[in-house]
Amino acid sequence: MNPMAMMQLGSRLEKFGQQHPRVVAFFKENHQELREGAIVEIRITSPEGRSVVTNMRLTADDEETLRMLKEKK
Repeated sequence: MNPMAMMQLGSRLEKFGQQHPRVVAFFKENHQELREGAIVEIRITSPEGRSVVTNMRLTADDEETLRMLKEKK
């Protein structure tokens, strides 16, 4: 990734944190649970009320990606 794109990503992550402080706080409080074997579930509810859910089991590679994102901030 080029340096300009990295700067933009950092800026976007900062803005996301400002707009969604509860999400950031949730991950800060529970980061120790984000390790290999943990299951992360995501639910999306549309403005019309439709809901979809998926989940994923974290791998060692996912742990490394999350560590890199944490260090980026």
